[in-house]
Amino acid sequence: MIVKFKENRVRRAYIGGARIDRFVGKSDARDGRYPEEWLASTVEAFNPDMPKAGEGISYTEEGESFSTLLERDGERLLGKNAYLSDSGKPSLLVKLLDSAERLVIQCHPTVEFARERMGSPFGKTECWYILDAEPDATVYLGFKEGITRERWEALFRAQDVDGMLACLHQFPVKAGDLWFVAGGVPHAIGGGSFMIELQEPSDLMVIPERVTPSGVTLADAKLHGGLGFDGMFDVFNYEGLSEDETRERYFRHPERKENQTVPIVDASLTDKFSMSRIRVSGRAKTDLSDSYAVAVVTEGNGTVLSDGKQIPLKKGDNFFVSACTGPLYMEGNMELVLCISH
Repeated sequence: MIVKFKENRVRRAYIGGARIDRFVGKSDARDGRYPEEWLASTVEAFNPDMPKAGEGISYTEEGESFSTLLERDGERLLGKNAYLSDSGKPSLLVKLLDSAERLVIQCHPTVEFARERMGSPFGKTECWYILDAEPDATVYLGFKEGITRERWEALFRAQDVDGMLACLHQFPVKAGDLWFVAGGVPHAIGGGSFMIELQEPSDLMVIPERVTPSGVTLADAKLHGGLGFDGMFDVFNYEGLSEDETRERYFRHPERKENQTVPIVDASLTDKFSMSRIRVSGRAKTDLSDSYAVAVVTEGNGTVLSDGKQIPLKKGDNFFVSACTGPLYMEGNMELVLCISH
């Protein structure tokens, strides 16, 4: 079973979104405060400075919320084992993210920390698959060697943003790159990147910057994530790595192969989810092996066969593939990225 959804743009404190507009074929592409599209989402966005009930929840093309659909038919859509182990909720969240400016430095909890301290069954381990990037686009990821909690807290109190950024490794990015971000690892996405972000299904984070690069002052609750200004520093993993060690641990650039499913994120990185890419040239087949997935068409156009129907696809389309779907048969000239449950 394939499910398609209505547009689901989500407000954030940073500027972006024009690349998402162009990706889905809009003629009036523009940057603004809706720089993210959340796909097949049952997660509500945490925006304490601009609250809106239900923001982030996806609705099917027929107008039903994804949460309601899963309440009614979750065991079939997610698969019995996943349905029972994850309390009837998807174990992943997929986003299209377009950064016209640098995002604030942030850090997300591990699942163990989230369960113990934040009342959530999920943490926020994530990864970034770069679809497009400006020539000077970069990301910041992980502490350099020798950074202590005491120094990090002092930089926060002084709001020395340049000093905080200098504690992190900075890496150039280009289309086709994959950067993995484990829970507890500080990071910041630089301006000029358009990506698929795959993560655990939560909006949990702590942020040491009070003001965004474009001048938005963040609410205290957004900074400490409900942990308080002392507790927020427990989220960070203060292990320092060299630049080469960080790249070795968190970077991948998989090769392209026609009509073959190529792993992008696999068990060598995480047990929380996986990601694959398939480049269709003529005909291709892939089997999710009783997992469910969110698929994004990143290039070209074609069709996919589901329930005996040929569903047309084009660049920018996305859809949910249920665990009961079976093999996916595709035709055309296109590329898809599959974000797959654990």
